[in-house]
Amino acid sequence: MQIVRRVVLPSLVVVAVVTVVAGFLGGRDGVLGALVGGVLVVAFLGASPGLLDPLTKANPMASLPIALGFFAVKAVIAIVVLTVLLDEDGIGQHLDRQAVAAAMIITTLVWIGLHAVTLRRSRTPIYDLE
Repeated sequence: MQIVRRVVLPSLVVVAVVTVVAGFLGGRDGVLGALVGGVLVVAFLGASPGLLDPLTKANPMASLPIALGFFAVKAVIAIVVLTVLLDEDGIGQHLDRQAVAAAMIITTLVWIGLHAVTLRRSRTPIYDLE
């Protein structure tokens, strides 16, 4: 719940701000592009704590294989989604590519910063000396 409150919600606010700016700069295509790019980042990065945490808590010994498999699946899904969304003859003709890229970069940087601060403040031990 801490990740949702301290990382996901502020990231969604950043997506909204980037969408408004993209709307002024790129019109309707800018709004759609920024919205798609930002929501993709939040969904992609938010899936890890949302789905991996319960799985790794249930079976800590299998956490590394689960995380690697989950990452591989997310990478394939991201490639497929971006390929479909940015197709010039399909949906991509209604999206401003610069707005998509800007929203993805800005949202990712904000997410990483907020997530690092949240994890640092949680004071969770990352290794056991025994």
